[in-house]
Amino acid sequence: MGHYYPICLSLAGRVCLVVGGGEVACRKARSLLDAGAQVTVVSPRFCEALRELHGVRLVERPFEDGDVAGATLVFATTNDPALNTRVARAAREQGALVNVVDTTAECDFIVPSTLVRGALTISVSTGAAAPALARRLRLELEDLFPPAYADFVALLGELRVEIIRAVAEEGRRQPIFRQLAAKATWDLFAEEGPEAVRRLARQLIERSI
Repeated sequence: MGHYYPICLSLAGRVCLVVGGGEVACRKARSLLDAGAQVTVVSPRFCEALRELHGVRLVERPFEDGDVAGATLVFATTNDPALNTRVARAAREQGALVNVVDTTAECDFIVPSTLVRGALTISVSTGAAAPALARRLRLELEDLFPPAYADFVALLGELRVEIIRAVAEEGRRQPIFRQLAAKATWDLFAEEGPEAVRRLARQLIERSI
């Protein structure tokens, strides 16, 4: 199989189908909900975590080929290989992209190991060659990018708007953006808080005008 094409896909308001009722199905459904998708899960049985998951539509019966109609993404997560293959075939016939858990050859896409810190998303993939390695690398990234990075990224987003408004020339703005994105600025944020970064941004703006 060739290389995968990395992409961040907007699923807001889009229909996504998960076939299966276990813990894997629950993880898929939860991540899809977090992305704003309309999630339907089809299975004769559901684990307790799925039943408690708010916002998901549960269809408690065996999968039917028509369940894939209108879906953008389809996940086959059952422990029945024949059923998963059937789900994949039905999905492709309807033009949906399908992911079959633990069967890369039947997947149109794979889901990387992902770290999310607010607006910051970092994904690691080995193209399904070594998922355990991808998970380990993602865990290492958690130490490099602690939860406070969510607030740091949000602050940079606010400052970007202010800088664009205050500094007309693109050539003068870019050095400011680069300095604010530097590790030294993150260190300043972590040690002294957001106001210290705001002061730095004001100083950089004043120098550029």
